[in-house]
Amino acid sequence: MRFEAVKAVYERGLKDESLYFITSDLGHTKTEEFRKDFGERYLNAGMSEQNILGVAAGLALSGMKAVVYSIVPFVTLRPFEQIKIDVCNQNADVTIIGIGGGFAYESAGPTHFSIEEIAALRALPNMKVVCPANPMETRQLTKQILEIGGPTYMRIGRGKEPNPEKEYEVEFGKAKVLRDGDDITIISSGTIVTEALRAAEMLNEKGISAEVLNMHTIKPLDIEAISGRIGNRKGIFTLEEHSVIGGLGSAVAEVLSESPVGKVLFKRFGVEDKWPETVGSQAYLRDIAGISAEKVVENISQILKQK
Repeated sequence: MRFEAVKAVYERGLKDESLYFITSDLGHTKTEEFRKDFGERYLNAGMSEQNILGVAAGLALSGMKAVVYSIVPFVTLRPFEQIKIDVCNQNADVTIIGIGGGFAYESAGPTHFSIEEIAALRALPNMKVVCPANPMETRQLTKQILEIGGPTYMRIGRGKEPNPEKEYEVEFGKAKVLRDGDDITIISSGTIVTEALRAAEMLNEKGISAEVLNMHTIKPLDIEAISGRIGNRKGIFTLEEHSVIGGLGSAVAEVLSESPVGKVLFKRFGVEDKWPETVGSQAYLRDIAGISAEKVVENISQILKQK
């Protein structure tokens, strides 16, 4: 995913001389091309993320378009005040690309886990939040958010995420149905959408027809897509690699609680409100957190039986 994001930024920068690309001492396959073709518009500012966001905001307020690229916790929570005041308060044209959402950095532990930044950033006025599910979506959405402009946070995986078998188009701000189903809807975003699709397949084998709705844009949220499923689903469930507090699940819950249409069975699947007590592979950590396909299927099956 990160290579598709970088490639899309690079291609935009070749045509748009106002675009600046700023990294915090991270290497990638396009580094030499950026340096050669962007010149002074490519900045490696070192591990100084608070300063980087200030620089990015300054460039944007001077008429430039700034893209900041680094590991999720270091480019979101460490410079949070700068994002709040310098970027969002000024409605500056700054795109933040965060690498390694959720448990992608596996054994690195809590310093590199990112399970709370969506909650923090979606609370900021003017901020847009985007979480593509795979490299193909990353390419499309990067191009779109650069065209739209303004404060934007895009959360991507660490690398080697698979592409879907068939290409499809995604549109910023509009949820995408990845699997049809009549009984329940699983709303998911980010790389864990693959687990939502696996869960839907496993539920189908149990006689439960599960729709998978990819909410790749968390802010602005596709409220219409959520509201349209209230009256014709046995249940709506959210799945995210993020805290159950403040992320996708909370955003959907807000819509459901205020809907005049009626009530629907609802459950959030995410990381519980406690620090992970172990490290391991991303798949292992997802299972421990109860957000693997197997754990989701087990819980949804029990919930539907009790209804």
